[in-house]
Amino acid sequence: MYADIAVPNVPKDTLTYGVPEAFEGIITAGFRVVVPLGRKPVMGFVVRLHDVKPEFSVKPVLEILDPRPVLSESLMRLCTWAARYYCCPLGDALKAALPQGMGIETERAVVLATDDEGTIAQAVGSSQTKRMIVDALRTGEVISESMLAEAVGLKSVSAPLRALEAAGVVAIESVREPPRVRPKTIRVARLLPPWNREEKIRELMEAMEKQAPKQVNVLAVLWQAYRQGKPTMPATDLVQAARTGSAQVRALEEKGIIEVLEEEIPREFEAKYEEIPKPITLTEDQYAAIASVRAALDERGFRAFLLHGVAASGKTQVYIDAIRHALDRGLRALVLVPEIALTPQLVFRFRHAFGKDVTVLHSRMSLGERYDAWRLTREGRYRIVIGVRSAVFAPLENLGLIVVDEEHESSYKQSDAPPRYHARDVAVMRASLEGAVILLGSATPSAESWHNAEAGKYTLLRMPHRIGDAPLPAMTMVDMIESKKKGDVHGALSRELVERIRAGMAAGETTILFHNRRGYAPSLECEDCGHTEECRSCSISMVYHKDRSRLQCHYCGAVRKPPAVCPRCGGTSLSPIGTGTQRVEEELRALIPEIRILRMDSDTTKRKGSHDLILTQFGEGKADVLLGTQMVAKGLDFERVTLVGVISAEQSLLFPDFRAVERTFQLLMQVTGRSGRGAERGEVVIQTRHPSHDVFTFLAGHDYEGFIEAELTNRREYRYPPYSRLVLLGFSSQDESKTLEAANEWHRSLHRFEHFLTCYPPQPALIRKIKNRYRYHVLIRVEKSADPDGTKTVAVLREAGEEVFRKLKHTSVRVDIDVDPQNLL
Repeated sequence: MYADIAVPNVPKDTLTYGVPEAFEGIITAGFRVVVPLGRKPVMGFVVRLHDVKPEFSVKPVLEILDPRPVLSESLMRLCTWAARYYCCPLGDALKAALPQGMGIETERAVVLATDDEGTIAQAVGSSQTKRMIVDALRTGEVISESMLAEAVGLKSVSAPLRALEAAGVVAIESVREPPRVRPKTIRVARLLPPWNREEKIRELMEAMEKQAPKQVNVLAVLWQAYRQGKPTMPATDLVQAARTGSAQVRALEEKGIIEVLEEEIPREFEAKYEEIPKPITLTEDQYAAIASVRAALDERGFRAFLLHGVAASGKTQVYIDAIRHALDRGLRALVLVPEIALTPQLVFRFRHAFGKDVTVLHSRMSLGERYDAWRLTREGRYRIVIGVRSAVFAPLENLGLIVVDEEHESSYKQSDAPPRYHARDVAVMRASLEGAVILLGSATPSAESWHNAEAGKYTLLRMPHRIGDAPLPAMTMVDMIESKKKGDVHGALSRELVERIRAGMAAGETTILFHNRRGYAPSLECEDCGHTEECRSCSISMVYHKDRSRLQCHYCGAVRKPPAVCPRCGGTSLSPIGTGTQRVEEELRALIPEIRILRMDSDTTKRKGSHDLILTQFGEGKADVLLGTQMVAKGLDFERVTLVGVISAEQSLLFPDFRAVERTFQLLMQVTGRSGRGAERGEVVIQTRHPSHDVFTFLAGHDYEGFIEAELTNRREYRYPPYSRLVLLGFSSQDESKTLEAANEWHRSLHRFEHFLTCYPPQPALIRKIKNRYRYHVLIRVEKSADPDGTKTVAVLREAGEEVFRKLKHTSVRVDIDVDPQNLL
């Protein structure tokens, strides 16, 4: 028997291994196994079993890691599709379906293999490094390679170790480290039969009362817990409650009266956000949307709905009612949200509706919490999963409904590691493969989803009215250029915005201020020569953080102290240029000293639970203003917010990306929707230097449909998605000439297919260097009509890649393939 196994980080989709007799009849597709890759044991996924003997010798599967498959047949199909469509190795796609921490890690262990001094002397020669390695190993202990490197004072000792191994002086073996995640257990005690019957335990305690009163205390506590429906009790709690020591517990265990064992304790993510639930009365729009989804669920087949509902139209309640209908029919549900910041309110409302049927999956959870949520979902404990993009692979059996909230969000796209998938599109494919209903919701649907609705692929559900027919907020555009001429601007804030904040405070109302740039200032500039402090590893200005008096690169994380003098001219006039959220906060406090501000950005939400805490405080009225980046722009629902202010509305318009206008409109529509969700009509003050831009005209009229039709007309003219498919090839290495050489080779290879695609010449990335790696891009465009499902595009990329690999076999250049990229920078 042989197994085709997908191994992460290996270019080939599968490698073939032999199945030992002991594993036959146990191992099946979907199992995680340990296999040798070279001399290193690695994790792999069984894809298929067969009895066709390969033409080459095969190594055996070493170990089965789980008692049953970790991936179901349906998830295997989904990952196989994702690997093909997003042009990545199958092993990487399968690994993406598991929570972090489930991979296996190895350490190279080194031991002295000979005590023959002549052999050692000949191998060591005059090398001081080799001598130090041998001396460190003379204790006879096995030492890890990393410890040897530390002892020698080098980053790596791989080269001298290879030489010593070849000479027979050392032996090297890869040793597996303990798994990073595993079920959490604690020691618990329980009464053994027959002592868990009342007459028996009372008889026993009476007999022991005089000789062992402390042991009787232990029995009394255990019996009381048993009567309350708790058959086991943590040993530490037991000792504390009985006011005794562990010796009495051991004595009872030796007598066969109690048993001490390991019991699993699930780690659950506890959301700290709370609010007072509001009474629900469904609107006609909500009834109509829910009826359509319910009918589709009753039919038990694949259907895709696009729910276009203005902000505060009640989309969340539609989700809840649709999920309740799915659960009533024995189905399960998956809810995707684009960002962690959106989960606190949503999780509270779903748990209020469905209780312990709900679990959460996102990156702010600990590895253990994520592992337990994933594992218990797979075991059937939870029927509803709420999570960010990686939750699209949640192991839900009998999946009937998928909800994608804020479906237009670019953060659904995985961009930093393969597979570079878009969770919304993977969710649609999962629904199709599993015969489920998918509900895509947004106040500003993406151009792709709106186009699919117009083409009949999705059923469009409209909710054009706010709950209670509340009016949409009034819009005020502040021309910052004109305001500055009049002296009506203080820093980044216009007089009009400040006055409206003051008025809201006087009325007991609150404000959300949106500024999509964290830190104090984007750069620190010398007033004498114009020098700007840049990151030494990235070609980008370092952001000034005044509160900690530091410069930080937001790409590689490098931090350094601001210089006292300009390194170029020696000048002492170094000034922060531009405005971040920290500076806005400072300016606002200077203008309104009594103001209470909560700031919500990446700097204030690093700690676990910080999102929940900030939103809870704001909801309880402990602040007048919630100031933040995109975290405050969407998904929040606070009735006391009657004013939304946007600091630099045109900021995202400046990006050289064909989606810049669409994203600006979506973001501004989302943030304006936070205003006026209660009894009072909301206001929005938008500060911009370009008030005549079309995006603000559509925004002022709350005219999404007018905007998207104009945007699609423009896309059609220039053959941008959704009328074509883009693929971005990214090249990076520490050698710029080699990076460009690899990009040119790919371009030459792909140029042969110009009858099928358009391949643009290599260009430096907008940020040319990140983490000391130079970056170049090659952009490919394919007409959707020529390749509707992307199959031909993937075949071309594979063929071109194999050709380039033969020419540049030993190149150090990393090549990243991004199908349907959301970021062209």
